[in-house]
Amino acid sequence: MALHPRFEALASQSSAVPPAGTVPVKELRATVRSYSVRKRPYPVPLAQVEDRTLPGPGGPLDVRIYTPEGTGPFPLIVYFHGGGWVVGDLDTQDMIARALAHAAGAVLVSVDYRLAPEHPFPAAPEDAWYAVRWAAENAAQLQADPARLALAGDSAGAVLAAGVALRARDAGGPRIAAQILYYGSCNYPSADTESAIAYADGPILRRSDTEYYWHQYLTDPEREQHDPLASPQRAASHRGLPPAFVGTAEADPSRDDAEIYGRTLSEAGVPTVIKRYPGMVHGFVSWIGAIEGAQEAIDDAAAFLARHLQPAHTALAGELR
Repeated sequence: MALHPRFEALASQSSAVPPAGTVPVKELRATVRSYSVRKRPYPVPLAQVEDRTLPGPGGPLDVRIYTPEGTGPFPLIVYFHGGGWVVGDLDTQDMIARALAHAAGAVLVSVDYRLAPEHPFPAAPEDAWYAVRWAAENAAQLQADPARLALAGDSAGAVLAAGVALRARDAGGPRIAAQILYYGSCNYPSADTESAIAYADGPILRRSDTEYYWHQYLTDPEREQHDPLASPQRAASHRGLPPAFVGTAEADPSRDDAEIYGRTLSEAGVPTVIKRYPGMVHGFVSWIGAIEGAQEAIDDAAAFLARHLQPAHTALAGELR
């Protein structure tokens, strides 16, 4: 399948974002941020967008809360942005958060977790775990229903979401009703998969980029790659995890690892949808409003959430019918 014309044009040019590791982290972050926030906020109707600072496990933890129009209590989504645990913030994937909150009709809490290399593993998973527990405990004041709590993330954020799902299961709560995983490998890249070879040079994400990000994130890769919070694929069991939507991009070196994780969930009895978007590249959902595939991915996730985040009385009525 050919690349989408917009991505084909990008592939024929020198990339706007330099290869990871070729510039200082500070410069890489600034470049990614400037590239991501060039446009005005994604224009969907929302009742409120509010920034808050929580007393996180490693210091102040910023979150952004998106509240849909209408009357709650709404479903609740905790969202983690991508960026290889090294780049990204509340603004770089603001468009995904807005689009998903609106499409799902849910309160969405986006988390500005600590970044590597200044704060290596397990800082980001600890922030993610704290934020999810905070959201569940404070759902009422957010006009949300803690019984309809979902996790979502793109790329590195999807790995964080999958790790939280494992941790919540093993801790006995909070109960997670669904997880949305956009192109998150969920495994340390130790295998030469077909997609890793085919798309080693991108476009957008290169295999060398993924290796750089992982080695900024993990201080002891030989040992830490086996931790399920870093590599959810390597958990001893995947039974009892929440239903999962796994969205992948065709032209992405991490595609196969993400799809392998989806199949692992399915084989463990977890209701799982795996959808590969043709012509798309890693990070394509951030192109919402410019690429039709991005809107499709948001709509697909919202439809999945609608099936799994029904109010308890609605779900029961459906079972009785």
